[in-house]
Amino acid sequence: MERAFFHENPELMTDQKILLAVSTGVDSMVLLHLLEQQNADIGVIHVDHQLRPESKKEAAFLRDYCEKKRLPMYSKVWEHPAKRNIEAEARRIRYDFFKEIMEQEKYDFLLTAHHGDDQLETLLMRMVRGGSFAGHSGIARQQDFGPGILLRPLLSFSKEEIYCYAKKERLIYFEDATNETQDYFRNRIRKNVVPELKKENPRILVHAQQFHQQLTWANQMIEHMLKENLRNIEFDGQRWSFLYENMPVEEGARYYFLSAFFQQIEEQTSLVASQRQIFLILEQMERSVSQWSIDIGENWQFMRSYQQFYLSKKESISRGIFTLGENEQIVLSDGGTIALRRSDVYSENNGLHVSLPLSVKLPLTIRRRSAGDRIRLTKTLFKRINRYFIDKKIPTDQRDQAWVVEDSAGEIVALLPFVNSYLSITTETDRIHYILDYKLQVAK
Repeated sequence: MERAFFHENPELMTDQKILLAVSTGVDSMVLLHLLEQQNADIGVIHVDHQLRPESKKEAAFLRDYCEKKRLPMYSKVWEHPAKRNIEAEARRIRYDFFKEIMEQEKYDFLLTAHHGDDQLETLLMRMVRGGSFAGHSGIARQQDFGPGILLRPLLSFSKEEIYCYAKKERLIYFEDATNETQDYFRNRIRKNVVPELKKENPRILVHAQQFHQQLTWANQMIEHMLKENLRNIEFDGQRWSFLYENMPVEEGARYYFLSAFFQQIEEQTSLVASQRQIFLILEQMERSVSQWSIDIGENWQFMRSYQQFYLSKKESISRGIFTLGENEQIVLSDGGTIALRRSDVYSENNGLHVSLPLSVKLPLTIRRRSAGDRIRLTKTLFKRINRYFIDKKIPTDQRDQAWVVEDSAGEIVALLPFVNSYLSITTETDRIHYILDYKLQVAK
């Protein structure tokens, strides 16, 4: 095994600094022993998650081992283990610590002891749970990590080979009792499914590794083909957007485009789009509907507005109702201001200024639009506000931010900031009239 190990991992034959993650299980203790035979420049890193009574004893054993072998050891205790999402949180704590030590001590490689059985289990688990094409590809042998490279040099070896090597070399290691429980999905795959597959074909681990490689190559090719499409995605600091024309034509290519898009922004947003959501977006794209939105979760929304697509946080739309009288000013819930004054001149200030006759019935009501709202555009023409928005192709998010100004008789005199009613047309003889001053919220 030793000869095959270094033949398949030539990176470890160099003088690079290697940081080895050791849990004291058989896999990591075998990996540590193999590297010691090569007299590699290694350091050992260990995290005590305090999730099992034995963890303190294992950490003490490893500390003593490294002292005897004169190996640098970096250890961390998870002082306050999480109550929920324990596995994910434990992994985050562990890898954050690995990255910190790599940067601090200038290590070139981080090594973990994932092996061939782990690869098969991971492929099966991801297939059962569903996910993206890239997500199905399993465990990568090598990837960028922190200031260096994360390498998993045991992926081509089976668990059985690792146990045989440990027995031959009389290595001391600890068995994790939680690996025997059926409470965890991976354990059920390991105990109930993998043994049957190995009976069907003893080369199943080789085939799993080959399948992983094929998926990886296919994903790289897809990413290369979509590079130009993805380059046209814009981000303005708050939302991402791209044009319909910048998407691939074929539905299958659009699927991979959307998958790559969500994968790109995952680290920045912590947003994970499910396969159901991606397929729902694809279905909507095929419909002849110019505006729609889909909730992605975590308060994110994917929207279409005519030829433009957006991903942004949903804005909370106030349904507050305000009243406004002569010489009054109010601050609206979205930060804008609106005031009513009697005057014979328009204001020089920035903003919108609506002229209203003195016959308008006060006080005015300022509110968001409601179903059935109509505005009079000429002496005889009333148009539903919803129809006006459609005709003018006003994006949905802007429609929801509009303010309706209604007089006390129930007539809508303005739809801010889009259109004024017929009542706003004053005659030349109306030297004195009301001026409605409206300022939108200033973006900070």
